[in-house]
Amino acid sequence: MARLTIRTRLILLASAALLVLIATNCYLTRTLSENSAGMVKAAGLLKGIEQADGARIAFGEMRYWMTDLAVSQLTLSERNAAAARTRMEEHLARLAPWNPERITAVRSEVAQYDDFADKAVDEYTNDRRVIGNSLLAQARQHSIVADRLLGSIVADLTGEAFAARQQAVAEAAAATRLSQFVVAAAVLVGALLTFLVLRSIVVPLRRLDAAMAGLNTGNVDVAIPAAGPDEIGAVARTLARFRDTLVEQNRRERELRVAHEELKATQASLIHAEKMASLGQLTAGIAHEIKNPLNFVNNFASLSVELLDEFKETVRPVIAALGADKRAEVDEVTDMLTANLDKIAEHGKRADGIVQSMLAHSRGASGERQRADLNALTEEALNLAYHGARAQDPDFNITLEREFDRTIAPIELVPQDISRVLLNLFGNGFYAADKRRREAADATFRPTLKVVTRALGNEVEIRVRDNGTGIPTEFRDKLFQPFFTTKPTGEGTGLGLSISYDIVTHQHGGTITVDSRVDEFTEFTIRLLRSRQTAMAAAKA
Repeated sequence: MARLTIRTRLILLASAALLVLIATNCYLTRTLSENSAGMVKAAGLLKGIEQADGARIAFGEMRYWMTDLAVSQLTLSERNAAAARTRMEEHLARLAPWNPERITAVRSEVAQYDDFADKAVDEYTNDRRVIGNSLLAQARQHSIVADRLLGSIVADLTGEAFAARQQAVAEAAAATRLSQFVVAAAVLVGALLTFLVLRSIVVPLRRLDAAMAGLNTGNVDVAIPAAGPDEIGAVARTLARFRDTLVEQNRRERELRVAHEELKATQASLIHAEKMASLGQLTAGIAHEIKNPLNFVNNFASLSVELLDEFKETVRPVIAALGADKRAEVDEVTDMLTANLDKIAEHGKRADGIVQSMLAHSRGASGERQRADLNALTEEALNLAYHGARAQDPDFNITLEREFDRTIAPIELVPQDISRVLLNLFGNGFYAADKRRREAADATFRPTLKVVTRALGNEVEIRVRDNGTGIPTEFRDKLFQPFFTTKPTGEGTGLGLSISYDIVTHQHGGTITVDSRVDEFTEFTIRLLRSRQTAMAAAKA
């Protein structure tokens, strides 16, 4: 049916319905005709009964008047008897087609009765009553037979009429049931044909509607119904061409979007590279300036240790000549000087390591990646930030909570840059928590900073949460903009979070988000991709 056009289907449906209607009408007409024939037959039998009753009544009247004529010899009785005979003959004539043999027998008995009755009348007229009575008795015998014949005719006609009526009623009931069955079958056939035709139209239309709805939502992978030879097939072909056009348009839009994103990523990389170059130059200059006096400190500390050893060897005889108390004091002082010089050398070397890291960072602006332990990198940055804050403010104190995922394998990143991001976030957290401590009316408030690392499949996550002053909602959209800061004038440059955002998103292809409630908490979430290829693809996207 799908190969036919909708117009052809509707014409076939209408033709089938018309044929069913004509066939049903013809059948009902024939059935009604047969039933009406039975009713006509029953009506004819009823008329026969009426004629038989009329003949019987007329014969009774004729017997009465013939008996009265034999006794009274009146002309009126003779005329009434003749009139009754005439009516009886008319009724018998109408009954003759039903059963001619029986009507002939009735007429024979009536004729014999009439003959004997006429003779009896003549004998009574001649005053021969004995003969008249004998003839009248013979006439009565024939009248009884004729009356029985007429009674049997009435009974037979009544039986036939009842049987005909019962047959007509039965045939009418059967015809009614059959006609109901035929009508129900015709309705079912019509409904089935209508359902099939409508289904052949509605189902493809629904599929087309679903396809168009999918295309309207941008789903170009939606299934298009197969195109047939009908009108719906033409719509399906048009819709398929539209989908192909939409697919091509989406492909071009994706290419343009990718090109635009690549251009933006390149621009952002250039800006970031320029920032990093400027910062690297500044860091290199400061590190070089610090390194020269630091070398003097380290060198003179080592030299002083050597000189102190030589001094101890030189004055050993003199010290040996002193008393025990004096020798103990001299030994204590020399040991203290030696320990102090060792401490100076130790911290000088540490400072030299920091300067070396600054110089390495300034030279590492090319963004070369290496595999690093994220937990160790985070721990090192946290300790460095904490000791730096304690060095600036000896009264500073904060509770550090660590929740590191030990299943995190080394990932590819630029350690110096990620350390810079972490130091910036830790420093901001320390500042916010300590500020709330200083401004809080509750003396039991305890500043806390919590650091969490987690493995998330192809990504790793770092969460830095403090219970400080929080960030107002109106500032969150501007938080990563260059030169924007929530700190008072002179306490912040507004570049820390901006540079951190560039390092995480543009250089490492990750994400950095913030969640905060004023006077409750602030939480930064960093997500980094494990591999370099994935990170570069994400950075371009």
